[in-house]
Amino acid sequence: MISGSDFLDARDNRQRELDRTVAETGPEDAASFLFISANVPGSDKHRPGISRLLRNAVDSLQQATGLKVLQTRRDLLGPFHIASSNRSPIEVKRAAVVIEAESPSARLLDLDVYRPDGSQVDRAGLGLPPRPCMICAEPARECILLRSHTNAELLERVDSLLRPFVPSPRLILPESLADNLAVGVLRELNLTPKPGLVDCHDSGSHADLTHAGMRASAELLPHYFSDILACHHQQRPLQDFVQAGIAAENRMIREIQSNAHKGFIFLSGLVLMAACACDGRAELLRREISETAKRLFAHAGLPASHGVGIRNRFGLGGIRAEAEQGLPAVFEHGWPRYREALEAGWSAGHAAFYLMSVLMQRVEDTTAVHRCGLEGLDRLRRDGARLQKLLEQQQDPEPMLAALNREYSAAGLTMGGVADCMALTFALQETAT
Repeated sequence: MISGSDFLDARDNRQRELDRTVAETGPEDAASFLFISANVPGSDKHRPGISRLLRNAVDSLQQATGLKVLQTRRDLLGPFHIASSNRSPIEVKRAAVVIEAESPSARLLDLDVYRPDGSQVDRAGLGLPPRPCMICAEPARECILLRSHTNAELLERVDSLLRPFVPSPRLILPESLADNLAVGVLRELNLTPKPGLVDCHDSGSHADLTHAGMRASAELLPHYFSDILACHHQQRPLQDFVQAGIAAENRMIREIQSNAHKGFIFLSGLVLMAACACDGRAELLRREISETAKRLFAHAGLPASHGVGIRNRFGLGGIRAEAEQGLPAVFEHGWPRYREALEAGWSAGHAAFYLMSVLMQRVEDTTAVHRCGLEGLDRLRRDGARLQKLLEQQQDPEPMLAALNREYSAAGLTMGGVADCMALTFALQETAT
């Protein structure tokens, strides 16, 4: 887990990086320097919308001060930019103060201005009052010292301020989604390394599966998606949609003699059916997923499976609760964080591993519990948090992932639910417009 000392170390590293940049930039090249970051309470500094908020601030500062961005990076404290300007430090600070006050969302900005000698230009030096709390009108410093607001209140306010900067897809057209679901499942398969899962290197904890077999299974899925679309266009009864899923499972078993994509057949079919029902209107999709799931479970129930047994034994909600709630692990956590990472300029691979780290902490993965009990689920939670921290520190995740794969394989631990939600997220990201 992330500790207070980790944040202090990150803050010290930021100061050293700023000092180095100032020292290496001659006075003829810059009259002032800026450190552009966000002020987010709590341990999670990478909230969706942060990167776009900072880019908007950079654009505004460029117009006001002729800003030149020298560095764009991220760490445990979130994304940040170091920049310079040929305008005087006082002039730049005045422009920064205006931008910090131009909208409610700008309250989250920290636009610090420095002189070439490294000293900071503060608000008091301009005769300005301290910044107010983001919740009440009192000075922020006093509220922090008095702990006037709970972390839950603060984070709720942060997310509401960031909402205008979180892109909301308007359309998820069923035909495009069908194509991208097939792409998403292959992308998840090829992401390497993945702890306990089949990838390009090995079979993880699945001695009965191979990469070639998983690929052969994935290549059968477009037939299933075409059946779902046909059922929708021909307005067939719910039983025909259910039968399309059963037929997809049977084709898979015949092809590779395993249930490699059974979970994804259910999830992908559910989301595609919901997209059809709401004509691809993204704002209605989660409600339709929830309603469609309830109809499916009421109609067909759940066939006997390890997942059903695990849910009954340990009182877990598993995929049924997740589906009936509109897939919150994907729509509230995984997909927003994945979009944020891509918007922040992360590589496609690191953004995908970031998605995996978030889902490991959120998905109630009954495959992990079936293999290793509740301790297996706890292990996924802990390792997901470690992986997220590593990625936010801009470290290479692959050595950790390779080590985890060895440990998971030895213990038989896997995370099929996480893999299914990853594939679904890849498809949604490719489809959304």
